[in-house]
Amino acid sequence: MFNELELQQLIGLKMRIRDLQEKHGVPGELIEVIEGSGINELYPPQAEAIEKGVLEGSNLVLAIPTAAGKTLIAELCMLTSILKENGMCLYTVPLRALASEKFEEFKEKYESLGVNVGVATGDYDVSGSELADYDILVATSEKVDSLLRHKAKWLADLSTVAVFDEIHLIDEPGRGPTLEVLAARLSQLNPDLQILGLSATISNSSAIADWLEANHVKSEWRPVPLKEGVFLRGDIFFEDLSEQEVKTSAKDRVSKIAADTIEQGEGQVLVFVSTRKSTQVAARRTSNKIQEYLTEAEKKELEEVAHEIETA
Repeated sequence: MFNELELQQLIGLKMRIRDLQEKHGVPGELIEVIEGSGINELYPPQAEAIEKGVLEGSNLVLAIPTAAGKTLIAELCMLTSILKENGMCLYTVPLRALASEKFEEFKEKYESLGVNVGVATGDYDVSGSELADYDILVATSEKVDSLLRHKAKWLADLSTVAVFDEIHLIDEPGRGPTLEVLAARLSQLNPDLQILGLSATISNSSAIADWLEANHVKSEWRPVPLKEGVFLRGDIFFEDLSEQEVKTSAKDRVSKIAADTIEQGEGQVLVFVSTRKSTQVAARRTSNKIQEYLTEAEKKELEEVAHEIETA
């Protein structure tokens, strides 16, 4: 026998955002905001998370690739709790930069619903009672650890949703112990708290789910297929045995590969290099190469963005 999700996938149907209101009690105003951002259907891993009861309060570890929609599941859970129960939610991240990014993202997206979003990073030597006024608090794990050590009373009253982004870092020697203590301590303080762990696809996500007494969704599904290859002596050799010639000199290999990708209309390019100096060199060379493919309007827009950054 097939469950509802399996039947939908079998016949090519997708779970619609609109259906979440009737079937799972997601507020209509939240549905409108999400659809207004251009999202009308859920990806298969997201639909699986819904089927496993995440909108009914079940703990969940969601281990799926980048851009496969982890954050949307967290947003659905947090905003549904806030709008229906008037509760407070905690969104924990490992880095200050990521905290700032999520704060801006949530604020821009949900301020129209009256949702008050705050951000807290770094060490803290008092209870931080003013942080309790936020509907969503985005904080680094070190910040939450400091608040727990200083016995912030409102943390004991947190009874809706706590999200741990990048929860796979729990195995990392540096941040791992802090993250592990946070998850355990918050669960102990708030037995009714829903715990959501968001992770890249890693081998130990099922063990993390077992430890958190959470349902587990792991998938390699991607909205855009990943094609992997190795560049060697002027050719890219892909895992499917296809090849692509790249005519380039030894100095501008990275920039030429990036430019070819852009020219073929295959989207964005992310380049990793080993040092800060190498980053600057690669950025300069790639920028010069990419300019050949930009329209005058695009160049003007980029100049305006650069000016804003320089004068900020």
